[in-house]
Amino acid sequence: MLKTFKKTRLALLIPLLLLTVSGCSSYGAASLLSAPTGAEVVNLEDDSLLGTTPVMVHWKNDREESKLITVRFHKTGYDDKVTAFWVNLRHSSRAKAENEPQAVKVELKKQ
Repeated sequence: MLKTFKKTRLALLIPLLLLTVSGCSSYGAASLLSAPTGAEVVNLEDDSLLGTTPVMVHWKNDREESKLITVRFHKTGYDDKVTAFWVNLRHSSRAKAENEPQAVKVELKKQ
């Protein structure tokens, strides 16, 4: 009887441990727009190019959180524009995050 109890307990414990170890990913997205379009968007955290407006960008993390993102919009003939925004990493998939992106729109001034 004791062996059966230990086996049952172990059988219930293994899936729980696997869930804890594997974790769940959380996603967030932002729709980055500029007027005029065609501006390069650079993430100032690591100087990576995120794309050219209009662009949809997503982030992934192993837990739900809010993340402060700071970007620079650059287009030849216009002043650079730096802006910061919060992205909530609360979606269970990239597709769901992209269906409800954080909208970020900037207007660039001619030089």
